Amino acid sequence: MVAVLATAFAACGGSSGASPVSSSNPSAAAGSYSPLPGNSTTVPLPSDAPSAVVSLAGVRSCGAEILFEEDVDISPIPTAPGPVTDAASNQQAIACLIDAWQNSKPAVLTVSEVTDEADQLFTIYRLPGDDTVQLIARVFSHTDMTVTWTQTVCKQLSDQSGQVTPADCLSETPIS
Repeated sequence: MVAVLATAFAACGGSSGASPVSSSNPSAAAGSYSPLPGNSTTVPLPSDAPSAVVSLAGVRSCGAEILFEEDVDISPIPTAPGPVTDAASNQQAIACLIDAWQNSKPAVLTVSEVTDEADQLFTIYRLPGDDTVQLIARVFSHTDMTVTWTQTVCKQLSDQSGQVTPADCLSETPIS
């Protein structure tokens, strides 16, 4: 899973201004745009978040996904360490983010995941409203007991079979 996230970042890139997990109502500026609602799930920002992440300005929240990656090659198949969001709730959050992307509106989706190897992934998909995606990630390696925060800015975003997929990204950079 860490490799999957690293691959997503390798295709992507950066960050700038807006609170990754807070939600505030954006003003209904242009015409009669009515944003799709997100889900009501929230995930707190990890306590080790760098100040550059903590200080991001708030944008409308599309909610959160809480996931657990199962590896069917492991026997017995591991179970999630806690509750996870259901597929309908996840799709509602993704639809909200894609709708905001297609309409150049600010929004954020937070994804918290535990892999079957006990690595913890925390990803913020943040749309500042300027046709870019700010992708901010925290990876806690269970094996190494290390935490890494990175950011990248991407120019494309899509829903690929129920998974938010950024593309055309700049280089991934560490956040300290």
